[in-house]
Amino acid sequence: MWACLGVFLLWMNSGGYTLDQIEYTPAEFYKTLHLGKMMFVYFEQNVSPTISLFLVELEKSAEALRDYGFLVGKVSCEKELVQEYCTEERYQHTAFLFRGGKEFLSFDLDTVFDVNSIVSEVLFAILREEVKYVHTDADLLSMERAARGKRDIVLGYVRSLGTREHRSLMETAYVYGSKYQFILITGGPVLKQLGVKESSLLSGVWFLHCRVHCGLMTSMTPERCPSTLMRKVPSTLNLYSFLQLMEAPLVSEVYVDPSSVPPPQFPYQLTPQVFLFSRPATQHLDMDVATALAWKLRGLALLLLVHRQSPGVKTPEEYNAAYRLPEKSSEVTYLTLHSLSDLLELFITQEKEVEEEE
Repeated sequence: MWACLGVFLLWMNSGGYTLDQIEYTPAEFYKTLHLGKMMFVYFEQNVSPTISLFLVELEKSAEALRDYGFLVGKVSCEKELVQEYCTEERYQHTAFLFRGGKEFLSFDLDTVFDVNSIVSEVLFAILREEVKYVHTDADLLSMERAARGKRDIVLGYVRSLGTREHRSLMETAYVYGSKYQFILITGGPVLKQLGVKESSLLSGVWFLHCRVHCGLMTSMTPERCPSTLMRKVPSTLNLYSFLQLMEAPLVSEVYVDPSSVPPPQFPYQLTPQVFLFSRPATQHLDMDVATALAWKLRGLALLLLVHRQSPGVKTPEEYNAAYRLPEKSSEVTYLTLHSLSDLLELFITQEKEVEEEE
């Protein structure tokens, strides 16, 4: 996965293609088509101002889609006709996706108007199994039941297709589609089930914990998989980090002082750590409390349970919790809590401040 991330970062710094570099002659088009390569092609007839803008975006998309195995090009009908695509006026406003040596799908230029919409729509077209589009809560419930015990679900909401957020979801699905079931929604009853007002949200991502996790099945209701909201903007990089965090242990047990526990290592190095203390007499209860809090902190922090009976723990008895922030990795703040909700509120407030800064 991180190799794909490296490719993505490399693309961000690349110069891209020019229109001359992505232009195909009809002979080159047919040769590539017969090789079975995936191609996103526009057959240029008359160039209006609108078409000129599209061609600029087509040029930008060539480098991005190449990283996913697509060739992007245009064929000039004025230079030489491609009989099937250069003779009908309606094709002036249509781009075509070819796969396996034949036309796979066509796109009205109104839906592929910039680089984000081109990349998102093309990837969405080939990820039909990896990314399911659902309209109702009944559809979602059916998919949760099918996934239960097998795989987790990544549920993404975008208000409109073709946006930067839609592209980020599709790029992530391309990398993780064999591991998670991706679901896309654009509003409606599913948002209501998630407790979200459609007018208040432009985009969002939820991780549905449907796969069997050791010790976690008690957190699942008979009907629904428990969910974790991604609280950051759903960029591709943030999505990669979020999914890595969803794979972290829910609760880790340690036998030394929090100050002796090393800061989180890659890929969790930007994630806060929360420490709760456990006593032998209340060990099982302490684990239940830690697990409940860990579910609420899922995606916000890593939770560690410190066993006080260990000789390596010297923390004064007056403290029952502690935390470490990534920007202050050498510092541990100790707390005396009367309610775990105080700790939860601390991290929710901190996360909101980070979101506002972004």
